Amino acid sequence: MWNRVTSLAHEFQQARLPSTWKTLKKCDVLLVRHDNNCGYTYQAKAYAHLTDSLGDICVNKGLAVRSVATVFSKLIGNNAYNSPVSMSRSLFFINQIQRFIRRIKGRTYSIQFSDKRKTNLWLLILKKASPRCVIGIQPGVDLCKACKKKKIPVYELQHGVITDEHSWYGCKYRVSSNPIELPDGFLCWDEPSAAVLRKWAPQKGIDVRIIGNPWFDRFLSKDRKDFLVQEAISQGKIFINPKPTILVSLQWGLDSYYKHSGFNGVMVEALEKTILATADSYNWLLRLHPVQLQDGGKEKIDSYLRSKFGNLGSVEWHRCSELPLPLVLEQIAMHITDSSTVVVEAGWMGIYSGLLNNDISPSGIYSNYYAHELSLGLATVLPQDDSAIKHWIKETLSKGKGKSSLKNANKGLNRFIDEIVLSVETSH
Repeated sequence: MWNRVTSLAHEFQQARLPSTWKTLKKCDVLLVRHDNNCGYTYQAKAYAHLTDSLGDICVNKGLAVRSVATVFSKLIGNNAYNSPVSMSRSLFFINQIQRFIRRIKGRTYSIQFSDKRKTNLWLLILKKASPRCVIGIQPGVDLCKACKKKKIPVYELQHGVITDEHSWYGCKYRVSSNPIELPDGFLCWDEPSAAVLRKWAPQKGIDVRIIGNPWFDRFLSKDRKDFLVQEAISQGKIFINPKPTILVSLQWGLDSYYKHSGFNGVMVEALEKTILATADSYNWLLRLHPVQLQDGGKEKIDSYLRSKFGNLGSVEWHRCSELPLPLVLEQIAMHITDSSTVVVEAGWMGIYSGLLNNDISPSGIYSNYYAHELSLGLATVLPQDDSAIKHWIKETLSKGKGKSSLKNANKGLNRFIDEIVLSVETSH
């Protein structure tokens, strides 16, 4: 009951945010993102590191780019890069009317009503923007339907692990999906991710492309004209001492996965013990997930970290959570996580990762997670035991860096952008 009241209070609070989508101007590329996609702050504005990086590439190619913040996002207008417009109030009223209709005509009819209204809202937004294509992270059914009606291609930009066990990407979950409810294409980081989607997507007429990771790639090239990159580099290193530095990628939602009463909500006890026991020997960077930085749980996480590690000068979590991940990876010797996608990005830099989620083991329900990195020896599933973790750290330090798993995807990215440019040129 209390959760229901809290949810309603949250929704009414979001209703105070204006719907500014009617101010949207025409563009070539329309980006769709949520606050949770904003993993960086640039020029005092929230920056959706993946979608905005791709948007910057499009702008550099002469394309007009606009942004829509969806699902009750608060980081809108001047608070966010590219001044995204909001749909909050419009969605709020649709949801309230749906609740009213559900009492009168039942659940099925109310859902049909809501789906139709949300699709119509997207149709109005697309009419205002008239984009040549739409790019977002896990674009919803309503957006996909609207794009199909307007014959505007909509693409999903990869933002995390793509595997057979993932309900959004796995063949067994998607084989019966209606193509009208799916994007026209997937923009993947690498071949292992694309291979999962090729098991079912092409049969539904869905394009699967490899374009690389636009955020990560810009820090590999370090273009002197890229002011965002140069500004981030100028912040320097976090630790300046000879001790090896270990990165821990924290994750949101683990308290719903580890449901036993003793779980602290942030990391497994074995890792906590390891950090405390080795703080004199190693530097530790505890990097919060973008969702943890945005939602109301940030204070609770910070309180836990301060209580456990606040008196240790070799443990840091503020700067490393704000710096771009590629720059953090340049400063570390190894990486530990429960199951974060940072395993993939660490592998691109030849950095070994220790995974603490036992369900990723060969007999686990997530056995295909990071199969590529595990096969290359860049990732190892560790027991949730502090002695085993400390042994792995020493063993990994003796090996140094591994071989990078990164494959150049610039051709795929350039081809994708050039096709949008050509589409714009032929339409004039």
